[in-house]
Formats: sequence, structure tokens, C-alpha cells
Amino acid sequence: MNEVNNLFIVKAFASELFTGNPAAVCVLNELLPDYSLQQIAAELNQPITSFVVPDGSGGYLLRHFGPKNQVEICGHGTVAASHVVREYLGHVGEDIDFCLGRIKVKVGIHSDGFELEMPKFFCKPIADVPCVTRFLEKKPRQMYKSFYDVIAEFPSEEIVRSLRPDFSMPLVDSIRALLVTAPGMNSDYCYRVFAPSIGVDEDYFCGSANGALGPLWSHKLKKGNLMGYSVSERGGPIPCLVNNSSVRIFGKALTWFSGSIEVGACA
Repeated sequence: MNEVNNLFIVKAFASELFTGNPAAVCVLNELLPDYSLQQIAAELNQPITSFVVPDGSGGYLLRHFGPKNQVEICGHGTVAASHVVREYLGHVGEDIDFCLGRIKVKVGIHSDGFELEMPKFFCKPIADVPCVTRFLEKKPRQMYKSFYDVIAEFPSEEIVRSLRPDFSMPLVDSIRALLVTAPGMNSDYCYRVFAPSIGVDEDYFCGSANGALGPLWSHKLKKGNLMGYSVSERGGPIPCLVNNSSVRIFGKALTWFSGSIEVGACA
């Protein structure tokens, strides 16, 4: 086994230990088959495992896997991967370019964190989804469908904080994650994210949710510079800038663990 560390546990959206959202970041020489990546992610059993492969031209291939299945885009996994690229792979430059297959993501490097530029996911109002109401044990004021997820809007942050979902009630397979949101008490909007389909009952601090929530609240509030707030157990504020073509969020990260695992193509 190569003695160079190839595995890092990073706390994304965190400035001190025991906060933020943990992600495993595994650096590879080349992408392994998806089933091998999924096996590694299941074994590590983190909310997300992100695999980083230098592409030879200054950019990086990036893949995210939850404990149960692949996730095409993940905000906290991308912030964690950016931290590893900057701190351990010797990346030079003001930006990091990630290729996630059909999606390209650019991350700006700042002295105190990372600015993640994500695709802008529009949402449309939909009728009540019965399984969501059963799952939340409370009927939302309005529901929306975004590219990936379903959004349940409630009238107040107090309601969002008080929700105690019934995880014995399955969500339909087409719901990758359920984003629950409301106007914030001290922010423009608050949110929580439930994703049992990928093996994460409640996400500690979801970044990618803002790719849909940012445009939704930008439209409602008629403003592009927003402050979101994750009211999950280890959440917190997240600046969100919505422009014509993308959504930008900012996050810090720190390393909690580094070591090596014995995987055929690992660096």
C-alpha cells in the first residue's frame, strides 16, 4: 500500500471540530467502477463519500456516493473535496474545476473557505404528495418539484424546527431528497433536508439544497443576495447568491482525520 494518505474525513461548513457535515474524501489515480466506489462508500458509512481524480490538465473528476447509492451533486462533498485539493494535492490557482459527469462545478478558493458555483435548479408548484404529508406528519402550505428533489414549504421556522418525520413511512423512489423550508426568523429562509433514499435520514448541513431553495426564495423575495439557514442539528447560516445562470454558496472546511486505505487505484 502506498504510504501517501489517500483518505480524509473532512467537516464541511465547519470552522471548528464537532460541527458541520462530515464527508469522506478518497483520492484516486483513476476512477474505479461505480460498484467499487459504492462498496467503499458503504464501508466508510459517512453521509457522503467523494472520490477525487486529477484529470491531468489542472481539473478534477469528482463523484459522490451516499451509503446506499450515487448522488450526482453534493454541496458539502464538493466543499470537502475542495479542501483536500487545496491542502493536500498542491493545487495552484484561484479556482478549482470539477467534472461530475454531465455537470461541471467551479469552486473559488478564498483565504477562509470556498465559494461553490452550482447549477440553478428551478422549481414548479405541484399538488400535495400524500407520502410527504404522511412522512412529515404535517401538511405543507405548498409543495414544489425541482430537478432532483421535492420541496415542502411551511409558514414558519418554528414549524420546520419542530418536525419529527416518521421514517417508517417511505417516500416514493422519485424523491432523492425532501427539502423542508420556511421564511427564516433571522435569515431569508430556513431549511432541513431528509434523504432516507440515499441512506441519510436527515442531512447535517446540506449545501446542494440551496441550488433549488436559493432560486425559489429569490423569486419570492425579489432579491438575489440571500442568507439561508440550515436548522438541522449541526446546521448554521449559509450565504447564497442567485444570479441569472447559477447559485453560489460559501463554506469553510477542516480535516478531522487523514490516513490510507488499500484500494487498487488509490493514490
